[in-house]
Amino acid sequence: MAAEAPNECSIKVVCRFRPLNDAEEKAGSKFVVKFPHGTEECISIGGKVYLFDKVFKPNATQEKVYNEAAKAIVKDVLNGYNGTIFAYGQTSSGKTHTMEGVIGDNGLQGIIPRIVSDIFNYIYSMDENLEFHIKVSYFEIYLDKIRDLLDVSKTNLSVHEDKNRVPFVKGATERFVSSPEEVLDVIEEGKANRHIAVTNMNEHSSRDRKSVV
Repeated sequence: MAAEAPNECSIKVVCRFRPLNDAEEKAGSKFVVKFPHGTEECISIGGKVYLFDKVFKPNATQEKVYNEAAKAIVKDVLNGYNGTIFAYGQTSSGKTHTMEGVIGDNGLQGIIPRIVSDIFNYIYSMDENLEFHIKVSYFEIYLDKIRDLLDVSKTNLSVHEDKNRVPFVKGATERFVSSPEEVLDVIEEGKANRHIAVTNMNEHSSRDRKSVV
């Protein structure tokens, strides 16, 4: 993850643990991770300690995760810096819950809708004479190919760099949006076009990597 302050110029790694799901509890699975008292930066598994920039226990709220893992990155982006939030984990580990959550539910919504809300709240707080142009792209990487989720005819896009060496996906559809609702509508449209594969771990699993820009 991007640094909390622009001058740090670093990557930060946070680790979130979800509770056991119903299937795991029925199978008699046990929670093997231990959280040392007095710290939110390390865990213990089988007596071995692992250190992270931040550890979120199973009872961590969506708001806590956003405020402590993502909000500072959004602030940097609004100040003109590049920022990326990337969720990584095996099938059924909770990536979608963390990034999307229950859109429209103030308590359960994830990082993406909270980012959208913060961006527009920032815009609404600025001088009304200022003009902002916000565009959204939505694509996936599937079988090593970049596929536009807003135009399914674009199935093999490529990554390029602009004159400032900022990477972008050439030819990706860009939608102009003027409200949080319009952004979320675009996301819902893109989600309907994703490659979904049913697995034994999660019937809603997606075997792709998706990106909202």
